[in-house]
Amino acid sequence: MRCLLLACVLLCNVACADEILIVGNNYSIPKIYAEGDQPQGMLVDILRYVDAAMPEHQFSLHLYPWARAYKMAESGQAGIIGLSWTTERQQVFDYSEALFYDEVVVVVRHDDKLNFNRIEDLKGRRIGLGAGGSFGDEFEQARRQGVFQVDEDNGPVSRLKKLLARRIDVALINPGTAGLRRAIALDPELSRRAAEFHVLAQPLKRDANYLGFHKRLGMGDFLDEFNLHIRRGYANGDIPRLLATYQQP
Repeated sequence: MRCLLLACVLLCNVACADEILIVGNNYSIPKIYAEGDQPQGMLVDILRYVDAAMPEHQFSLHLYPWARAYKMAESGQAGIIGLSWTTERQQVFDYSEALFYDEVVVVVRHDDKLNFNRIEDLKGRRIGLGAGGSFGDEFEQARRQGVFQVDEDNGPVSRLKKLLARRIDVALINPGTAGLRRAIALDPELSRRAAEFHVLAQPLKRDANYLGFHKRLGMGDFLDEFNLHIRRGYANGDIPRLLATYQQP
């Protein structure tokens, strides 16, 4: 009888878990991406780590092209992981604490003598980035003012090919050189021509990535608990150890 009762309690715990629908980008290797139909990457590992520490909730993660994922989150259909902060977005979303700091590197052709230290140095350039991507208020202000032109795409492989073909002048790639190496390894042409890329010493920014929910969903209490586990995971070294595996060549 006791075993039957215990089984019922365990079954109830699973069945009664509150499902939390979360969406994200399906092509930002190695940060977050879909391999077959399975989410993979840095942010996915962090999310799974916190999910295991919050048994009263069941995270359901689905990955789409970023523009589609963002539209779903903006309409309140789901939370979104990998969200950057902007003043405009803060009016719409409740944010978690930073999950991960994403270095956005500036990649040019090896013969380009671009001297980049600040956003104004991109004046007149054609900048490639993922569809729907944003890198903060300063970047968005420069975009609105026409400091540079933006060319949106569906992933870093096509972005780097456009760079080689001189259809863009700059490719913004994240997370850091790890993201560049993974993108090059995915395509035979890029692998053959890897020496033609040059990563500038100054990154565009170190971009904090968050989990966000539309304000009308009222997820403040959930985010308080979520943040507790994020802080604990960094303090005890669990999350840094997860991320360290992606820094290997």
